[in-house]
Amino acid sequence: MLKPVPDKPALLITAENGENVLVVADLHIGFELELASQGIRVPSQAEKLLTSLKQIIRDYSPSRLILLGDIKHEIAKISPSEWIDIPKFFNSLLKEKISVEVIPGNHDGNIEPLTPRAVKIHSVRGVLLKTLKNTLIGLIHGHAWPSPSLFQAETIVMGHVHPVIELRDHMGFRMVEPVWVKVKVSTEELIKDYLKYRKIKFSESSIDAFKETFGFAPRTENIIIMPAFNDYLRGAAINKFQRTSLLGPLLEAEIMHIQASEVYLLDGTFLGEIATLQRLSVNSEL
Repeated sequence: MLKPVPDKPALLITAENGENVLVVADLHIGFELELASQGIRVPSQAEKLLTSLKQIIRDYSPSRLILLGDIKHEIAKISPSEWIDIPKFFNSLLKEKISVEVIPGNHDGNIEPLTPRAVKIHSVRGVLLKTLKNTLIGLIHGHAWPSPSLFQAETIVMGHVHPVIELRDHMGFRMVEPVWVKVKVSTEELIKDYLKYRKIKFSESSIDAFKETFGFAPRTENIIIMPAFNDYLRGAAINKFQRTSLLGPLLEAEIMHIQASEVYLLDGTFLGEIATLQRLSVNSEL
């Protein structure tokens, strides 16, 4: 069972043992330093992120918290504020008597010195989770190809993109809202790109070649893109979408299917498919 937390950029999954697993993505603790370098003064958001996350934990009592990457913001180094804020962040979460796990993102290089020993750090290639209904869900940040085992899952959940929608009212005022995006996957095309990445040759069916190589048939049919938990972060507006390498390999493989993706606000409101929202966006600017 997979269920977004109402009005929050967070996801609850009921695991096979009946316990709740809380999933969030893209905290980017320490991003304020980048803004400061541009002359924009924003106080540290680490405490605000922590308070919001702890409230969800207390409201829904999950036994596990899985962070889908980009805990920190600096990519190649650790900033002075990250040395302070990130260990404090993790230690405070552990006091909630919850298992804390990290699937690293592209911003999480050298995160190990910042994490207490009790925090489990997974491979960037992702984690496979079995639900109460005996289905499999893949979890990954999204900047890298997953482990082949994740293709056993019908649904893969990722972050990395920070999806938002840009809206304008009749007066021209601009609003930007975080959204969930559900991408319908062509398994054949997805696996074709994966095999090319792995340099595995095949002549006809990519599905058959994958099964012969890895011992099972891939089942992935959907990719769910999570909104960033840090609400200061805004990615490219999906209704003004253009192809970009920032999407990550999973979505680059599915680029022709993104137009048919479903878009939802945090309160669960279905806005429509990306192609429709793009047309409305263009018409509103004419």
